[in-house]
Amino acid sequence: MNTLLVSITDFIQLAWERLTDGFAIKTVMAIFATIGIWLLGLKHVQVLGIFICLVFIDLLTKWVAIAYQMLLDMGASPENIRMTDKYWAIPAAFGKGLISSKHMRKPFGDKVLSYVLLTSAAWCFDYMAQPYAFAVTLVWTYLGGTELTSILENMRDGGNPLASKLLDIVNEKLDSILKRK
Repeated sequence: MNTLLVSITDFIQLAWERLTDGFAIKTVMAIFATIGIWLLGLKHVQVLGIFICLVFIDLLTKWVAIAYQMLLDMGASPENIRMTDKYWAIPAAFGKGLISSKHMRKPFGDKVLSYVLLTSAAWCFDYMAQPYAFAVTLVWTYLGGTELTSILENMRDGGNPLASKLLDIVNEKLDSILKRK
């Protein structure tokens, strides 16, 4: 228990240091970027921000699922694992090497690059195909649906039984949306 507390403390301290390094500059730049995007009305960049939030949630739920599996492997009973236990176990899973930031950064970068490239290509197609533009909406629906599905799968794997039922509903709805396009 003592090593777990030390791991959690070290994890929180490192995260805090990374967050606060150059905090004033980061805050000012974020404010300017937000105002600029809002003034210019760059919908594609605004949706990119939302997509990045989805990717972060996907990443967090993946960590929770890995931590939950670690707790099960250590002999914990699923009925005795509280939701907060899963989150508290994330630093220990990092410490055991089950979660590696190196393996998590690559998929994040790949997903954001995919978003940018696919949205750019879809925008070009829509520009050429006016007034029959549909590609950007289709790409956003697919990418957002994929992230939502991944989040629900991670929640299911993290011991949330309701996520399984919701996952079935989302998959049915996404199938019907994508078939209509």
